[in-house]
Amino acid sequence: MKLIDCHAHLDEFEDVEAVLTRAAAAGVAGVLGVGINTATSRRILEIAGDCAVPDIIPAIGLYPDEVTASEIESILSLIDEEHDGLRGVGEIGLDYWIRPLRKKQPGREEVKALQQEAFRLQLRKALDYSLTPIIHSRGAWADSFRMTEEEGLPRAVFHWYTGPLDILEKIIVAGYHISATPATAYSPQLREVLMAAPLERIILETDCPVPRRVGDERIGTEPADVHYSIRALAELKGIPEEEVACITTETACELFSLSSRN
Repeated sequence: MKLIDCHAHLDEFEDVEAVLTRAAAAGVAGVLGVGINTATSRRILEIAGDCAVPDIIPAIGLYPDEVTASEIESILSLIDEEHDGLRGVGEIGLDYWIRPLRKKQPGREEVKALQQEAFRLQLRKALDYSLTPIIHSRGAWADSFRMTEEEGLPRAVFHWYTGPLDILEKIIVAGYHISATPATAYSPQLREVLMAAPLERIILETDCPVPRRVGDERIGTEPADVHYSIRALAELKGIPEEEVACITTETACELFSLSSRN
């Protein structure tokens, strides 16, 4: 089975070459490496330039908890500089559950407004350069969807979406996608969402090195572990793993313009 891990924080691995060698051996043909700020985005671009197998698909962006005025300016400039080699803008979005946005925190409205400004500006870059945004929406599901739709994005991935089903329905109607992670095996919120979504609107990811849960253990992940995502999604949907692999890989290729590269 040819697989694509559609969300990996490759910059967090000390021995990224060994990680990618294991991914290729496991049948992973492509890994979408995502940045969360200017420094990690530059590292993703460096890894993509150095690695031939598997194919590293670069996406760069500013994560909501990393937003500052200077970082906004820096990441927008980097997207402008590197857009020809990119396939996505991410990981971007909104997160209303971070500590500065908790109730009664001083300056919370200013923090929220800056998050929204960064998100909107990066969505516009994605639209300008025909790139797919990879959207973090924790606790901000309605605003994340609303702003994406307002900016006229023709495609988007709502990464690890666990929000309300009524917003999920809007995501699907708009033609957008969600993702299945190894947590598909045990997260009630994620399982509910994935059951409600058509397979054609789901892609596979690990969000590595975010740990997966095995009993009371937490085991760090890497791109080779996308097999846990496919297995859990196939069991949840009651369909063969081969069918899940085929459909999700085809979807990923369409979303990230990979058909001629994989």
